[in-house]
Amino acid sequence: MAVAGLLIANLVPFVGVVSFGWTLHSLLVIYWLESGVLGAAYVAKIRRAEGADNPETLPDWEFSGFGRSKAQSLDEFVGMPNREIASHFVRFYAVFWLFHGVVVLYGFPAENPSMEVASIHVVAVAAVGFTISHALSYRINYLGMHEYEHNGPVTVMSEPLHRVVVLHITILLAGIPIELAGSPIGGVALLVGLKLYFDFEAHRREHERAQRSTPASSTG
Repeated sequence: MAVAGLLIANLVPFVGVVSFGWTLHSLLVIYWLESGVLGAAYVAKIRRAEGADNPETLPDWEFSGFGRSKAQSLDEFVGMPNREIASHFVRFYAVFWLFHGVVVLYGFPAENPSMEVASIHVVAVAAVGFTISHALSYRINYLGMHEYEHNGPVTVMSEPLHRVVVLHITILLAGIPIELAGSPIGGVALLVGLKLYFDFEAHRREHERAQRSTPASSTG
């Protein structure tokens, strides 16, 4: 059912582009808002996680955000209370999300004066779809299938670093030539397809990892 929700949430923009002429800027705003909803979902996942983190399997990345003088590697967070890990995640994620928003809301229209700006009604319709999708995934998979028992909070914190950051950088970069080409419907539809592929791959990896992991007691 969560997969169905993911599919529907991604098909709504696709149908909007093909059948109703949704614009590139509407899609970019929709995907930016979705990344905010996804970040909120990961905060809930981090706080609920009860699995054990293995420092040896964590990505070799550094993590920073507002209020920190220097970056920390992910393994430095292992053993911290879930609430503190979630707080660090919020500070980091806020930097990315706000910068992403400035680029989408102001950067693209400023660089492309002829761009048709996003429709509030279009964005609202899509927002309902992806919010339901992520709520279903959290309720059915993470809680209902007890994935929280198999996921350590730091492991969960690392998941959106690839899923969201890489995905949306790709979307923004792909959006530039599409807009320069006059936003042809085929190009915009291709962008939606790219987003759908990334989402399904991330969904598959997350749930496969949860099934392989070993439950442990809560870290707090």
